[in-house]
Amino acid sequence: MLHFIRNHAQGWIAWFIVGLISIPFALWGINSYLSGASTVVVAEVNGSPITQTELQTSLQQYRDRMRSMMGDQFDPAMFDNASVKKDVLDGLIDQRLLRDANQTLKQRISDAAVSQFIRSTPAFQRDGKFDSDYYGMVLARVGYTPAQYEAQLRADLLSQELTTNIQNSSIASVKLLNEALRLERQQREIAYGIVPIQQFVEEVNVDDAEIRQYYDDNLAAYTAPEQVKLNYIELSVDELAKDIQINEDDLKKFYADNQNQFVGPEQRRASHILVEGDDESALEKIKAIQTRINEGEDFAELAKDASQDTGSASNGGDLGFFGRDVMDPAFEEAAFALENVGDVSEPIKTEFGYHLIKLTGIQKPEGKSFAQARDEVENLYRRQQAESVFYDEAEQLANLSFENPDSLDVTAEALGLEIKTTPSFTRTGTEEGITSNKKVIDAAFSEDVLKNDLNSAVIELSDNDLLVIHKNKHIPETVLPFESVSPAIKQQLIFDKARKLAQDEGESILEKVKSGEAPDSLLTNWQAPEFYGRDAEQVSGQILQRAFTMAKPLSSANYEGFSADNGNYVVIKLTSVRNGNIDDVNEEQRKALQQQLTGIYAAAEVEAFIAQLRHDAEIDIHQDALK
Repeated sequence: MLHFIRNHAQGWIAWFIVGLISIPFALWGINSYLSGASTVVVAEVNGSPITQTELQTSLQQYRDRMRSMMGDQFDPAMFDNASVKKDVLDGLIDQRLLRDANQTLKQRISDAAVSQFIRSTPAFQRDGKFDSDYYGMVLARVGYTPAQYEAQLRADLLSQELTTNIQNSSIASVKLLNEALRLERQQREIAYGIVPIQQFVEEVNVDDAEIRQYYDDNLAAYTAPEQVKLNYIELSVDELAKDIQINEDDLKKFYADNQNQFVGPEQRRASHILVEGDDESALEKIKAIQTRINEGEDFAELAKDASQDTGSASNGGDLGFFGRDVMDPAFEEAAFALENVGDVSEPIKTEFGYHLIKLTGIQKPEGKSFAQARDEVENLYRRQQAESVFYDEAEQLANLSFENPDSLDVTAEALGLEIKTTPSFTRTGTEEGITSNKKVIDAAFSEDVLKNDLNSAVIELSDNDLLVIHKNKHIPETVLPFESVSPAIKQQLIFDKARKLAQDEGESILEKVKSGEAPDSLLTNWQAPEFYGRDAEQVSGQILQRAFTMAKPLSSANYEGFSADNGNYVVIKLTSVRNGNIDDVNEEQRKALQQQLTGIYAAAEVEAFIAQLRHDAEIDIHQDALK
């Protein structure tokens, strides 16, 4: 949820990986109002049940998030399997364990921190400023009310604060950093020689029977998959908006009728003093502070000394400006009820304890003139008019394409749409365009479109983008003729045989040098020993990679051999290893590596912390109910 609102990545593989990694964090804070009543329990964590309804709700929310993130690339089948269900359940279990750990540690997230996160989230802003109406609308699109989102956000931030504290406790010592730098800059003294594949090529014979046999055994490799080319028409709000006729009178009327959209909400700035707890003792403490304020003591100084909201106390309790539907309802009602800057509320009780609130600023709604908002007005007007046309024409698109299934001509003419054509593509689709969309690919290769030459049903690319397709051309799966591929097969067989001969010769030489024979007497191209770093450009990367995996020589040199990608066999002699010189490593390089090492250790610490919580907990998964 938080990741979806914060970021907008592209590419289904990236989102799938990020989605799985973020399951525990994305699900922290799912509350009972989402799970509803259920007597079917799928797991218990220290006696606290996780219900089947709660798991199903979390699964659906996860799929919804991934659908929103991935857009047209979303495939429900990717997220409908036992592995995903297990990951989501593990996330819910981790949530319970971290929640218990938070309670034990008595951690809190202040209203100010929640407010600041919401206000700084770009998805909730218009023209760079937080918009409470837009905030509610965005949440509604993903199935949340502000209260639900804020409860989940608070739990997310609380759990993330705990894991962040663990991560921040991880360090990469100077000793460890220096050792890593020495390894990174390590040099190895190697000599090597090559048994070239080319010297065996002339010895290899490949006859027609072998080529034919290879072809018959590997027909799948020489089969061109079936392809289809499509005609299509597309109805989209964006395209319709471009054609909407505009005149100034219409825009001015639209501006007058919707002026509230161009006026920002009232914002208030407040400071507060928090005393945690809901008992008489907490109430007496806040009343004592109130008395001191009434006697003239400075509110900000008292906040620094007495407030238990660590996030704002150091700033004199300042929470900054905020609008409606951000703070705790009781806190917000009290803040907006204060009439004058400088007024201080009576003690206000919230779930965090008792507050005294001081009004420190009022930012009245600011409206834009028509001239200032003209471009925004035009865009909104075009969009509104286009959406109206879109919904009318969407029904015509569905009806006409169904009633005239043999082509797109009638539908295109009636709606003034252009018939476009895709390039040919296979069942795997393409990387871009409509033929990268799984819905389009599935429809293109459906029986109605492919075999019966009918229009497809309306394909919904998005809420504002519809498509109907019709087959233009179908190219069946075809096996490439033997004559066209036999030269390539012959070259492949020659390479394979010559490579095997080079390998046999190389392995024979390797055994001899291990027995004490001089390698330069067996390999005419033997290279004298020299020290090389990991990324030396004078030597093949494959040779360096192999040399840096070899065991450090003790009393005598080590030898190894391998077949390179080009078919040559390489014999390597490792005689010495020396650590890298770190004296010339600059501060920027040291910091970069230290951050990398710290990140690795921090991730390991969090993983170990959660693993320990799991080890100490009583976790019972009811497999029958889970199925």
